[in-house]
Amino acid sequence: MIKEAIGKVVSKGDLTEREMEEVMREITMKRASNAEVASFITALRMKGETPEERMKGETPEEITAAARVVKDKASVIKVGDDLICLDREEITVERETILSTTKGGGEGTTVFNISTATALVAAGGGLKVAKYGRKSPSPLCGSADVIEALGINLDMTFTQLERCIKEVGICFLYEPLVQKGLEHIIAIRKKVGIRTIFNLLDPLINPGGAKAQVLGVYEQSLTETMATVLKNLGIERAFVIYGEDTLDEMSITGNTKVTELKDGGMETYFIEPEDLGLKRGKLEDINGGTREENAEIILAILKGGQGPRRDITVLNAAAAFVIAGRARDFKKGIKLANQSIDSGKAFNALEKLVEFTNAESTYIRKTYEAHAE
Repeated sequence: MIKEAIGKVVSKGDLTEREMEEVMREITMKRASNAEVASFITALRMKGETPEERMKGETPEEITAAARVVKDKASVIKVGDDLICLDREEITVERETILSTTKGGGEGTTVFNISTATALVAAGGGLKVAKYGRKSPSPLCGSADVIEALGINLDMTFTQLERCIKEVGICFLYEPLVQKGLEHIIAIRKKVGIRTIFNLLDPLINPGGAKAQVLGVYEQSLTETMATVLKNLGIERAFVIYGEDTLDEMSITGNTKVTELKDGGMETYFIEPEDLGLKRGKLEDINGGTREENAEIILAILKGGQGPRRDITVLNAAAAFVIAGRARDFKKGIKLANQSIDSGKAFNALEKLVEFTNAESTYIRKTYEAHAE
């Protein structure tokens, strides 16, 4: 099927959901060669006659079908219905994005790991949070990199992770555990080196089965597309966000495009930081660096530090509180996020997470890394 699908996509045709499911089954079951997979995902990305059309790439139907197959293959945790997913599109993995996500000197990410800080503030505010993460190649700092630098042990079984959510209120799901058996796909996407449909699939795996999600994307045209996909996958309420400069986070340096999924309908609007009482910052105000530097930035925020980095964290945490139904609007969400930090509960969530994860026995990393090599 994959050969036929490549021909159809190269001819600018869209695949039906059934066709996409068949192709993805071939890929996940290793019935397609690496060359075929690389050709297919590249062709999907480049669909369209104009640059604007090519930016759109995959259709909601194609993404939905692919996500269903990958979700069926991925491992899941069972933690109940009151969970929020704070995953982002993985933009720091492929070579294509290195220039736009690193400093001119090539050291570290442009911005610190905002979503990791956000997850801890949300947990401190009483939300149950499951965040999926992966490592990124040097010089980039992925969420799993900074999580380790904060002292959190990522080598957990799913039973341990379920207990972690119940006892601590937050867990980080490491890619090798969630996508065990799909390592060949991870290797292919890294070699291809451009953003493909697999970047879009990662945050859709949603291993905790959350019904509420805040999803960041790094192309403005994708917010409506991905909101449609989330609706197709059974998400009941979501924000899909694109922020100026920060890309897949809500921004304090410019406007943020938000597509909101609620009650089966979608609405798109733009938010300026001043609309919410926040001071507009500059990109250098929220710069990050190495995993150790980013960990220090997050610790400073959780310990009550003030400034632009805290502002962008509370803004993104506000989205979590709103989408989870804890806050009626963003201004109330910002208030809850500040309370989480100033009360010490956000930092306490980190301390509990470090203590819990390091008390558990290790499970996966050595086996995975040996296999990946």
